[in-house]
Amino acid sequence: MSPEEWTYLVVLLISIPIGFLFKKAGPGLKRWGAAAVGLGLTVFTCGPHTLHSLITMLGTWALIQAQPCSCHALALAWTFSYLLFFRALSLLGLPTPTPFTNAVQLLLTLKLVSLASDVQDLHLAQRKEMASGFSKAPTLGLLPHVPSLMETLSYSYCYVGIMTGPFFRYRTYLDWLEQPFPEALPSLRPLLCRAWPAPLFGLLFLLSSHLFPLEAVREDAFYARPLPTRLFYMIPVFFAFRMRFYVAWIAAECGCIAAGFGAYPVAAKARAGGGPTLQCPPPSSLEKAAALEYDYETIRNIDCYNTDFCMRVREGMRYWNMTVQWWLAQYIYKSAPASSYVLR
Repeated sequence: MSPEEWTYLVVLLISIPIGFLFKKAGPGLKRWGAAAVGLGLTVFTCGPHTLHSLITMLGTWALIQAQPCSCHALALAWTFSYLLFFRALSLLGLPTPTPFTNAVQLLLTLKLVSLASDVQDLHLAQRKEMASGFSKAPTLGLLPHVPSLMETLSYSYCYVGIMTGPFFRYRTYLDWLEQPFPEALPSLRPLLCRAWPAPLFGLLFLLSSHLFPLEAVREDAFYARPLPTRLFYMIPVFFAFRMRFYVAWIAAECGCIAAGFGAYPVAAKARAGGGPTLQCPPPSSLEKAAALEYDYETIRNIDCYNTDFCMRVREGMRYWNMTVQWWLAQYIYKSAPASSYVLR
């Protein structure tokens, strides 16, 4: 394993005990404590390149404040334009960011585009309420208000999934901060149920990467081998690639579960990335909260079994990086012009 991979692993493992500490904390400590941890990890791993994420966040917040009725498209153009500039830094003769900066920037882009789209939906819902005589519209998934600069900052640098995902909406983040009875949420048992395959996947990754190292394909001797041998080599290399991501994403999900992040009643039928699809009233007492059955589907990022054993590529994509697949469907595909088949 490379030094970067060890750093990722340490960050993921540290997030699990940190999650247990934050689970029962109040909203203020959750918000600013999680942001402080995330910002500290970002500065530690990215150094001065942290400035890129800060510029992206400030630019998006300014667009949201200036044009709330059309900030989705503006934020999408701004964040991806800056991402293009970020990827071209070495070509422009500027200092090349660390791999950790790249990971933070990618996740932050997803979060900020999502935030801008949700603010735009809130603005449109408020306009509809005014046009219909202030009749109350359905509030499932809607934000209660436009986030302030500091609230946007805390969401952007929340340590949960800051480098590896899973992606989560600002609404999911708010629900975590405002959980009425966090002590009633199950953590240890769901965490153990989710974590048990990770050691096996880790061993398979180490074994396959040792027997079939990726570095071998960069040597001239590799291309002297017969074509069937070179084609076969793709199988164990891709196998090691999947095992590495399985371990990382399972560990990231365990960090969320430890904090009670993304926990919703099963009756809410939460979707990966999107959160609840059905309205469930919050429990009025600790006893009622403890009697509910919860799941962590909102932060589920990988279905290992279906990814490996599905019959079609389309199904495999659905079970791989699930929160990002939801982000693409919600904020890109649905927003594309209906007549533009190629764009969609």
